[in-house]
Amino acid sequence: MGVVVILGLVAGWAGVDFYRFLQRPLASPVLLEIERGWPLARIAETLEQRGVVSSAPWFILLARWQRLHLSLEGIEWGSGIQAGEYECAEGETPLLVLTRLTTGNQVVHRLVIPEGLTVAEIGARMQAQGWKGMDTLLADPEITQKLGVDAPSLEGWLFPSTYYYRRHDTALEMLTRMVKQSQQVVQEVWHSAEQGEKSSPHAVRLSPFEGLILASIIEKETGQASERARVSAVFHNRLRKKMRLQSDPTVIYGVQQAVGGGFAPVLEGTLTKQNLKNPTPYNTYTQPGLPPTPICNPGKAAIQAALHPDEGEDLYFVARGEGFHVFAKTLQEHEANVDRYQRHPVPKKR
Repeated sequence: MGVVVILGLVAGWAGVDFYRFLQRPLASPVLLEIERGWPLARIAETLEQRGVVSSAPWFILLARWQRLHLSLEGIEWGSGIQAGEYECAEGETPLLVLTRLTTGNQVVHRLVIPEGLTVAEIGARMQAQGWKGMDTLLADPEITQKLGVDAPSLEGWLFPSTYYYRRHDTALEMLTRMVKQSQQVVQEVWHSAEQGEKSSPHAVRLSPFEGLILASIIEKETGQASERARVSAVFHNRLRKKMRLQSDPTVIYGVQQAVGGGFAPVLEGTLTKQNLKNPTPYNTYTQPGLPPTPICNPGKAAIQAALHPDEGEDLYFVARGEGFHVFAKTLQEHEANVDRYQRHPVPKKR
């Protein structure tokens, strides 16, 4: 048998084998992660080991062939394989797998940040979803400055929302998205307040940062949409009259910060008289005006309420159960409400 014949047979066999390689569908879904910096050979070996393709050498040939594009201008290179997390579906052929890897069609994850979480609580959620060292990252003042926040910390500037991300997105990239969203919302709402849109004549003039601080207090005081602007009016009226805000959530936050913050809550149950007398910078029973920073990360509705309070003259409110409050204009009326709803509440009928 001549050499030419042998070469022809080998080429024919190789062509058939390559054709079979291209036609072989994936038997079942495979979750796959491609790390940054992996060479093509390692990627191909990983695909073969995981059963995504039947031959690493054939996949290398396919990947190199697919990257070459012949045009009138000459030879051009297409996009390469991107690092990330991929879910290869049942029935996909090697060419479809390669298309997925080169177009970056990655698995998308979801991070849910509800309104009212502190920076520490957001850090704990991010840590639970795979980002390491969040406590160190969030405590670094250089990171705060790098993200464009001129404040002691990121507290208040991590906007509550649902964020979609890919596995290789970094914690800093996620924090950047949260900060930019918060800055945009604060500026929009603050400018509308400055322009007098639905603004109360009783409203105290606040800077954007002061508005964010007040919004964080409102967020912690009530979860009822119908109450936010009225709670805001109470605090605006108190600020205008130089009265202390006397907000329990600020006291709780101050106790937390006094022991170094952290991911775990340190204060549970009812506030004590000693807590109310503890002169932390956040204790609005002992300190005048607003606390030095936000006490949580408020949503847009709370920010809107902080800068657009109701026109009422209430100076007090007390919880009446089921998340709602009762309001009062005078101390006498307030004491009666406290007596009714807190000191001697009427038992609910069954």
